Amino acid sequence: MVFKIRKTKNILKLVCSFFVVMGIFIADFSSVEAFTKNDSIAVMDFGTRPGASPSEINVQNAEYTSSEYIINALVKNGFNVQDKDLVMNRLKEEGLNTTGLIDPDTAKRIGNILKVRYIMYGNVANVSTSEDSYGLDISGIVAGVDVCTVKAHIIARIMDVETGNIVKMMKGDGESKSSFVEAGAKTIGTVGIGTKTVTMDSVHNSIRKAGEQAVSKLH
Repeated sequence: MVFKIRKTKNILKLVCSFFVVMGIFIADFSSVEAFTKNDSIAVMDFGTRPGASPSEINVQNAEYTSSEYIINALVKNGFNVQDKDLVMNRLKEEGLNTTGLIDPDTAKRIGNILKVRYIMYGNVANVSTSEDSYGLDISGIVAGVDVCTVKAHIIARIMDVETGNIVKMMKGDGESKSSFVEAGAKTIGTVGIGTKTVTMDSVHNSIRKAGEQAVSKLH
């Protein structure tokens, strides 16, 4: 009988220990905050991939353009986004780096200034082209028609500024076709990417699609 009582007590101790451990685990797990649409977020200017050469990326105003498209996609999907111009003006006054990769210490300062827990930042990983050329004869005048496919890749991260942890990381890809006739005259509204010349509209469209795809992965 004594043996049974001691055995029962040992079992009870084990059971109690198990629930204590599980309680600690559940408490720790529940304390992890998950980013939701109700959380206010500030979007930084996106940079270009560190070490990228002009032959890989040569996009005018890529930082502002990419972040604007991402903000637009976030708002359309019901996320709570701070006004970009107000954010940039406040952070500029503090002399903080807000382009491309952001270290946890800087992120914490940004969070304190803007009163947000989450920031989104990242890079335009690359913008590349592939090209098909065709000959065009118009009333005896031969001209070359170039059809380029512009591809853009964006990597976005959401950081919890209180912990410095990355809570979300998304990659977005987008592409757009660019075609125009070259017959000796300079084409207006174009940009050089490597050795290719494409329209700015196609570059913007590819970046926009990449940003939208990245945001779509937050669902």
